[in-house]
Amino acid sequence: MPHEQQTLTIVQAIELGMQHHSEGRLPEAENIYQQILQVSPNNAEALHLLGAIAYQSGKYDIAADLIAKSLHIKPEYAEAHYNLGLALKKLGRLPDAANHFHQATVLQPDYPDAHNNLGIALQDLGKLNEATNSYNTAINLDPDYFKAHYNLGNVRRKLGKLDMAINSFRTTITIKPDYPEAHNNLGNALQDCGKLNEAVASYQKAIALKPDYSEACYNLGIAYFDLGELDQAIYRYQKAITIQPDYPDAWNGLKIAAKALCAPTIEHDYKAVSYKDNLSQFARDSTSFAMIEYYLDRFRPDKFNQFPEKVMAALPSKTQEQISIQNGSDGLVNPPRLSEKMVALLHFGRSGTGLLHSLIDNHPEVSSLPSIYLRGFFNDDVWRTISTEGWQKLPERFVDEFTVLFDARSPKLTPGMFKKDSPNLGYEEGMTTVGENRDEVLSIDRDEFCNEARRLMSRLDSIDPGSFIQIAHRAFEHVMGTKNHKNTIFYHIHNPDDFAKLNFLRYYPNARFVMMVREPIQSCESWLSLPFRDNKYRYMVNQIIAMLFAIDQIAFRIHDSIAIRLEDLKNTPEESMQGLCRWMGIQDDPTLYQMTAQGKKWWGDPSSPDYDVTKAMLPFGPSPTTTRKTGTIFSDNDQFILRTLFYPFNVRFGYCEADPAGFKRDLKEIRPLFDSMFNFEKAIAEKSGIEPSQFMNSGAYLFLRAGIMDRWRVLDEFGDYPHMIQPMKISSPH
Repeated sequence: MPHEQQTLTIVQAIELGMQHHSEGRLPEAENIYQQILQVSPNNAEALHLLGAIAYQSGKYDIAADLIAKSLHIKPEYAEAHYNLGLALKKLGRLPDAANHFHQATVLQPDYPDAHNNLGIALQDLGKLNEATNSYNTAINLDPDYFKAHYNLGNVRRKLGKLDMAINSFRTTITIKPDYPEAHNNLGNALQDCGKLNEAVASYQKAIALKPDYSEACYNLGIAYFDLGELDQAIYRYQKAITIQPDYPDAWNGLKIAAKALCAPTIEHDYKAVSYKDNLSQFARDSTSFAMIEYYLDRFRPDKFNQFPEKVMAALPSKTQEQISIQNGSDGLVNPPRLSEKMVALLHFGRSGTGLLHSLIDNHPEVSSLPSIYLRGFFNDDVWRTISTEGWQKLPERFVDEFTVLFDARSPKLTPGMFKKDSPNLGYEEGMTTVGENRDEVLSIDRDEFCNEARRLMSRLDSIDPGSFIQIAHRAFEHVMGTKNHKNTIFYHIHNPDDFAKLNFLRYYPNARFVMMVREPIQSCESWLSLPFRDNKYRYMVNQIIAMLFAIDQIAFRIHDSIAIRLEDLKNTPEESMQGLCRWMGIQDDPTLYQMTAQGKKWWGDPSSPDYDVTKAMLPFGPSPTTTRKTGTIFSDNDQFILRTLFYPFNVRFGYCEADPAGFKRDLKEIRPLFDSMFNFEKAIAEKSGIEPSQFMNSGAYLFLRAGIMDRWRVLDEFGDYPHMIQPMKISSPH
């Protein structure tokens, strides 16, 4: 046929395919686009539209490939750039996605959807001001674009511009009153401002519009918790769990509220409220419920004589998590040689774990992955996520989940402790500016890692989370070119939540723990500096409780555990490192006195107040870190209370002289002080404009009292903490 007629036929076919496409008949549309490509393989429109169908079907990698081909043929195809951006965003390739959204806006400046999605990508990359500009451009092009107003509200909230965020959410609601997410996020901004009753009304409106809105139920629970209405908070958390049984935020809120009910100042009528009420039998049989009971028991570790077998039994079955490897391997005859010893590093506030990790790095007998990248590996959902496609895809799924390990510049969220999933973790940990000239980025070849991990696994009969950690370390060392076998893994688990720690221990029942410690008040104030500045009282309370209960864990009684004073590591490095070598069963080595990451010079933690972009931090010698005066957050009276609660720890670790009589006197003196506000709490209430009576009624205030009362009772009964960690033995300096 003539060329013009053939072209016209293709155009008509494209139009017919698009009609099917727009009306939801995707198979018919796909068939037409495929027929066009048989006749005209380089038809950019058909390739693009076929990619759009793949995107709608959740096949994002195929979508990206097809749309990229269409752009190779027709580079100035604005809609294709936009859709490729959508596919790349789904694949976690945010920088590339942002680039294609930007290209769409350059080619078609009046494209509000492209500006809006460019804003979303920039926001996910942490470029909040640039995202704001994109949302504003979208709104200028289309003032009724409610999604852009909503997204602008979200980024303004992240920037701390709460009044402006509230205005954006209210504008969204004016344009689209039946938008439950806008009501929910308006509630979040109002709650951030301390306008709790208004926040409650917004959450209730969101739930009225969307009764199964679990997130709004949870947020309503937080608002009631902050108002001190613990019965309502517990009910809302339970409602969220009923809607979404695997909702970790709601389970976490429920356990905190349950503990707050134990505060000594709480009114007696609250005692009738139980975290067990309104939960189905299915929920009560869940691992999450068992974790709540374990969490509440953990406040009295003195009551445990053996490790809590009940909660261990409630964890997902190891058999269920085990993946068979059936490929005719010689696993029984020739299994891979993996590291046999496991040492896990824990923190204690801001106590220098990054420093110790950097010194252990590159030791010829110890395998250690950089930074805190794998602190969340044993979380509840990680293995389920990376194992869904079987053992052969495990390495690739692991790489996707922990992308930052393979390129420290990755902005992708890295799993951590609850609410601690971290974007841009490589930047935050100083892993993008390593090497002698500070111009190197930590990375390893992901394909080589995957191939080696798969080769090693093929020599096993099965794989589970525990053995995969060993495989990952061995594959990492292979890519790094390590020739010698390393028999010890040094795992910076850092701050695992209860599930992650218990899950880790059941796979490594012979694991040993080392904790970095520092003078408690100094360490706590350093750790609390940012939340105190930002008036994040709930966050501060969780951290104070975490430190008070970090020093005596039942695991320390069952597992070989030691603590190293940061002050000793700084002031007597050779004696300290030699003591650690004896405990770990490794040789002293020059690498132990150099701060490195993957063998490259590490310049220090950028979040440290002592970090200097012009020079490397010194690992040893006098340091502001260990000589910094206390009192930046806690008053003398606050410090008196906390030092009394830390007294057994301070004596054991040499931070104070033993004074049993004085301790008993101080213990009696601090008990009545629990019933009044601490001075740091008064400062937060004043900065936040909250009346003292309202502040003292809040759930976080009651939770802190419940926790410190448990500490006080143990000390009053025993005069000590029964499972307290032991200091590492070091030789006296010569």
